[in-house]
Amino acid sequence: MQEQRRDFLKITAVGAAGLALARADKVFAAWPTTGTLAVNPTISNMRVVSCYDTKMMKSTPTAMTFAAENAAVDSARLQANMDAMAMSLANETTADAAWKAIFRSSKPWASTKVAIKVNAIESRNMARVAVLQKFCTVLAGFGVLPANIIIYDGQATYTGGASNYTSFFSLTDTTKTPAVVSNNNSALGGTVSAAIPGGSSGTCTAAIANGTIDILINIANNKGHDLMGGATLSMKNHFGTFAPKHDINYLFNINKSDAILGGTPVRQQLCFIDSLLANKTSNVGTPEVMPCYLIMGVFAPAVDYLTVKKVREAVMGCTHVEATIDSYLTTFGYATTDPVWVVVPPADGGTSADGGTGAGGAGGAGGGGGTSGSSGTGGRGGGASGSTGAGSGGTSGSAGASSGGSSGSTGARSGGSSGSTGAGSGGSTGSTSAGVGGSSGSGGAGSGGATATGGATGSGGATSGGGGAAATGGTATSATSAAGGSTMTGGTSAATGTTARSAGGSAGSSGTTQTTGTKAAGGKSEGGCSVAGGDRSATHWGAILAFGAVVAGKLRRLVSGSDRSS
Repeated sequence: MQEQRRDFLKITAVGAAGLALARADKVFAAWPTTGTLAVNPTISNMRVVSCYDTKMMKSTPTAMTFAAENAAVDSARLQANMDAMAMSLANETTADAAWKAIFRSSKPWASTKVAIKVNAIESRNMARVAVLQKFCTVLAGFGVLPANIIIYDGQATYTGGASNYTSFFSLTDTTKTPAVVSNNNSALGGTVSAAIPGGSSGTCTAAIANGTIDILINIANNKGHDLMGGATLSMKNHFGTFAPKHDINYLFNINKSDAILGGTPVRQQLCFIDSLLANKTSNVGTPEVMPCYLIMGVFAPAVDYLTVKKVREAVMGCTHVEATIDSYLTTFGYATTDPVWVVVPPADGGTSADGGTGAGGAGGAGGGGGTSGSSGTGGRGGGASGSTGAGSGGTSGSAGASSGGSSGSTGARSGGSSGSTGAGSGGSTGSTSAGVGGSSGSGGAGSGGATATGGATGSGGATSGGGGAAATGGTATSATSAAGGSTMTGGTSAATGTTARSAGGSAGSSGTTQTTGTKAAGGKSEGGCSVAGGDRSATHWGAILAFGAVVAGKLRRLVSGSDRSS
């Protein structure tokens, strides 16, 4: 009976598509008007991972120029740290599994198209080449064709951006990383008008707006701004996908749009901030500081909020318009206590945790109140890791490991730094930084949050059956996930290799499993169902009407019970 109903739903879906000839090929889901949207079914929107490692910079750049900044980067070390961050973000024990959990496509990899948005306003404030090379290498390893990996910034006013990157990326020069560097939007079909929530529209990169791009990677730099609360990070980086307009509501709305968050899976799958160098107050000009941070997560508002709090304010000493910064989260339906900051130790097992210094923080649940205590080498003392992340309160650990509960042996997150829906509960996760004893803080769980038995992380950072909960110094904050929230494959394919890892089928915050439907060879996907060889443009009205009669009869029989089977 269930299979009959599935088949009937597919029939009615195709019938509806045939009757609605003017309907677009794809229907994308924007940010919901109520509730929230899970960007990745296995990774919490609120989980943000960071890596502080001064050794990613071999030296201070001899000058703040594109060439000198990149020459000072230890590319191999930076890329190894990116692997470690991916494993922590996805709660996987290998880099390959982690990147495959982060990046998903409904198409075969050879047909998947990827856009990498960079900020190319000026050459001295651009993402480091090693960061882009790592993403291109990961995607090529999956089977994405180099011609389908496009690095872009659509702002027509930038100076020198593309010409700098083309020295490192090429489809023909075997000494360079295979990828396309777009001149503005030229490699992405130019621009079109795209809908923006709230009833407006804006000029947008065409291949992003029309769904040609399957995976969007957002790589921003850490810079200040005289608007937007005082910072320009992941969300504002889409000034260049959409035409710029310096209005905070416009900024939020384009980041809720179909262009950015449409698709199945969701198009923008990773937000990454290159904060090796940073600007304190301006979005242009010479970088003033060298924070030596990398930050990433799947949800731009959480990444931006915690970058402001944990790096720009706690490390760089910047000031911001706090009400505006708070609205980064509240506008999307989250509280400022929801995001979780996870510190990933350097990939070589070093003990660097967070940069900067700070006085001891107030103790959270599961962590004693911190005295001002000396900060570890290169690390923040006391509760500088913040109220929503690892171990607020307590004195600083060796090399700056946050305490409050207990810290891991190599600068690990303590007291419930697991992600709100996917991470190992009751303490820190990650193969090299598991918390040592009692890391879930007092009791390990707060309202609505489940912890693993004993509050300890699983071997190798494996997630617990009940899912983890975001914590404030060890106390969970109403973020339980259903038991056994595993990723489903999201439907079967009639033709070999026509589907890839789907967004559907994992347990969200309510623990329900969603599927993306069955996909057959041929037609376009619309709501997860398609038929082989469907060509709606060739449908004759007579066939449509006849088909409608069949559908209507089928509906009557189903409703009356005459078409059911046990």
